[in-house]
Amino acid sequence: MTAPPPKRPREALLLYAITSLVTVGLTLMQGSLGFLRGGLLVIVAATFLYLPVEVLVRRGEDPEDFGIHRRQLPRSLLYALKVMALTFPAYLVGFHVWQTQVLRHDLAPAEARFDRFPVELEDAPPSELPIREGEVRLYAERDQVTAHWDLPLGQRLTLDVLSDLEVVPSPSGLPAQREGTGLRYAGPADGFARFRVPGEWFEVSIEAGGDQLPPERLKLGMAALSADDQPYRAKRSYLWLLNLLLVQILLVALPEEVFYRGYLQGRFDALFPRRRRIFGVEVSVGSLLLTSALFGLGHFLVIPSPARLAVFFPSLLFGYMRTATGGIAACVVYHAACNVLVELASNFYR
Repeated sequence: MTAPPPKRPREALLLYAITSLVTVGLTLMQGSLGFLRGGLLVIVAATFLYLPVEVLVRRGEDPEDFGIHRRQLPRSLLYALKVMALTFPAYLVGFHVWQTQVLRHDLAPAEARFDRFPVELEDAPPSELPIREGEVRLYAERDQVTAHWDLPLGQRLTLDVLSDLEVVPSPSGLPAQREGTGLRYAGPADGFARFRVPGEWFEVSIEAGGDQLPPERLKLGMAALSADDQPYRAKRSYLWLLNLLLVQILLVALPEEVFYRGYLQGRFDALFPRRRRIFGVEVSVGSLLLTSALFGLGHFLVIPSPARLAVFFPSLLFGYMRTATGGIAACVVYHAACNVLVELASNFYR
């Protein structure tokens, strides 16, 4: 029988502090360090993966004793599928109540669609990333597209939008002039325009001060990446689903489960050796509670919203699965599936 891992609570809390500082620090600095914006998630994931494994190896401890292994993958996958079947229906009921009663959204299945514009265009840049003079920002949130610009004083902007179906102007932002199925915006040196694109594609052509805007000054999506071409064309596809799945498995669920359910829970299991049988599994309740509390706090530190603390509750289930299966594989699969489910279910509400 393998000896239990040493307690080492100071080491565990130190590594938790380091990963929190890295995550929060990079998030705060991404507005001023442009190269971080596209790779923030990769850097954070690498920290969560590398740091605990490196510490264990240097101490001569086997990461497999902490559940960080690939043994019995089919069994772990089957276990995760069973937990999904038991929990997802109840979760969707709660999600519906949250969307309709708390957020006051409407259930609109007829409007749900699962083809989206390119990932590079998704989501608004963070508020701490100010727009630079001479730039135009372009980003999409579902089928709504926003253009935001800040040109040198005295320059005017002209923005033409084309699409296969009629583009719908938003009442907020710069007024638009209808041109066929498209729109034309003409405005002062700074401002924003917002429109909805129900079609399969759209194209924007931008002039600043009477000249075509250079593509490197057209910044796309949350990462504010420079466009390759101007006019810029975006077409819907289902590739975002593959991107979502890979990101949630490789850059979110796997790193977090290695650190929290693998390393931290392994350390805290030794710190709280008393076990209690829950549904046939001997678990350390103290370890589950402490690991989940730190999991919730870590999410809250990145985005200081009370709603972020709610991850404490699914974390309890992740920890239970880690103990029940002897490894983190089932936790990784279930964790990623939960995140994907939320993203897909959100499409049905407006």
